[in-house]
Amino acid sequence: MSYVKFNQRFLGETLGAAAESLRGKAQEQLINLMNKTCLGAEWTGWWDYPKQRGFELEEEIRRYVEKLDLDYDLVLVIGIGGSYLGTRAVTEALLHSHHGSVRDHRPMIAFAGHHLSEGQLIDTLELLETKLPLVNVISKSGTTTEPGVVFRVVRNYMEQRFGKEEASRRIICTTDAKEGALRQVASQEGYASFVIPDDIGGRFSVLTPVGLVPLALLRLDTRALLEGADVIFRELASCQGQHPVLSYAAARFAAFQQGKRIEILASSNPKLSHLVEWWKQLYGESEGKQGKGLFPAGLGYTTDLHSLGQYVQDGVRNVIETFLQFEVEVPRRQGVEKRVRVPAQESRLDQLAYLEGRLINEINQAAMQGTMLAHFDGGVPCMQLTLPELNEHGIGALFAFFESACAVSGSLLDVNPYDQPGVEAYKKNLFALMGKPGTEALGAKLRERL
Repeated sequence: MSYVKFNQRFLGETLGAAAESLRGKAQEQLINLMNKTCLGAEWTGWWDYPKQRGFELEEEIRRYVEKLDLDYDLVLVIGIGGSYLGTRAVTEALLHSHHGSVRDHRPMIAFAGHHLSEGQLIDTLELLETKLPLVNVISKSGTTTEPGVVFRVVRNYMEQRFGKEEASRRIICTTDAKEGALRQVASQEGYASFVIPDDIGGRFSVLTPVGLVPLALLRLDTRALLEGADVIFRELASCQGQHPVLSYAAARFAAFQQGKRIEILASSNPKLSHLVEWWKQLYGESEGKQGKGLFPAGLGYTTDLHSLGQYVQDGVRNVIETFLQFEVEVPRRQGVEKRVRVPAQESRLDQLAYLEGRLINEINQAAMQGTMLAHFDGGVPCMQLTLPELNEHGIGALFAFFESACAVSGSLLDVNPYDQPGVEAYKKNLFALMGKPGTEALGAKLRERL
């Protein structure tokens, strides 16, 4: 039995049968992935990463964190796309919802470099003023505009506040092994550094130092994260065509073939919102090419049932929906599981007496089940992914599950899941509009159009 449970009862007969017929092709693509004969094979270093390199590296990173001889109560992660989304997914899911405002033994975490909002950067600098920060800047090249500009600002702040010597001890670079602007800066300034593997692209990099370093600095269980992923990789290596990864990938491809164009990943836990954001980047950049691919969208229930839920229920029928849940997702404080029940009241004016004594999570799960049935009855094919527990182990398994399914479904679409040629279009225009040397002619044309 797989660690991840996959329920496809509500795909509908036609789509379900089509998905079942494609499972053999999905298995072929999985074999190509494992044998490194797939399209983009040079970027498949993420496959089986925990066993191949991850566990050894995790121990190295943990030893580095244990030997740090400076105080810090804030980790600032500077990066964009895959350089920050995985870390943010884990921290949003596992840290206190009001982390930084309630007493906690872990440092606070903040993120920058994933946008160019001056107002938010000012807010970040003001936050740094109140803390003893460590900065982890993550970029393979070091020249990506958003994190590059923000790091220059933050580096200047750190040097002015702490002096160059201590600032150099408070800045950690995760970048290319030998090349790139950030590697040169790290070598010149003496920053501690970790390597982004050459054969792993950003959106598949959460289990590498890209994610392991900041999560270890927060004292989260990075070993368990890798162990969860390793479970999925081991299952797939011996699955012989029977695995939820293959069923999910086949269902997505069958849905695209039948005219569906949007996949909604829905959850009923707000703490999973950035897991959904990570998933959106993974599938959007991997499959959205050559006029192909499902558009990945995310909804949070029951909140969005009072807004976009109307569209899902009664709008254009070009949607499929995947429900994501963990069987155990209530937090433990000092090892004690906390629960909340609907209290009894003498007054029954709110007409909620029938819920007295029920756990809030029980009501939440009933709402999700009712939603899946309602959307299916409204013509939306539905799937459900269920994992045992919302912790480092469970999230690691989910990362490996979605990465593997993405590689397989991208191959079924006959696109390279590992490149992102469309991302370069806005960059060229940005460089030209800001006057980067060599772009003067393009800049003049763009300004005339504007």
